[in-house]
Amino acid sequence: MPTQQKIDLVAELTDKMTRAQLSVVADYRGFTVAELYALRTKLLESGAEMVVAKNTLLRLAARNVGKEVLEPSLEGPTAVVFAYGDIAKTAKVLLDASKVTNKPLKLKGGVLGTSAIAADGLDAVTKLPSREQALAQVVGAVSAPVSGVVGVINAAISNIALVIQARIDQLQPAGEPSA
Repeated sequence: MPTQQKIDLVAELTDKMTRAQLSVVADYRGFTVAELYALRTKLLESGAEMVVAKNTLLRLAARNVGKEVLEPSLEGPTAVVFAYGDIAKTAKVLLDASKVTNKPLKLKGGVLGTSAIAADGLDAVTKLPSREQALAQVVGAVSAPVSGVVGVINAAISNIALVIQARIDQLQPAGEPSA
């Protein structure tokens, strides 16, 4: 029989998986408490969090949100990183932790949206634009046609004003000053 504490934990993990744009499973063996704390701090700065939980509870949460693709990665000691903000920055922090430290973080795999990504596929995620860059690209794409239309309208108005001025100059006798 599941305890209320486990039911609550599965509900919390389900909520985190639902909100996360990127979830990455890693083996944290060999890390000291201080190293894990430092990694968690860096992850928090990038809008992510690391959770260590039992694989059975993580499997239940993954099934609840339709992210069963995580299940093969849930073997042995497992930490899951949930990225809520800038996924490219989170992926970079994880890749740095998997390469730089004395005992590298072993990335097992993950899920981006609902698509599975392999451990070596996390490098491609670092090349994705940040949220701000993506929004700027969308705004630029939307505003470019509007700017073009405004330019065409301004040119048409200027041309009409020039034609009217030319006609006024044509109709005035040569000695009179124009208005």
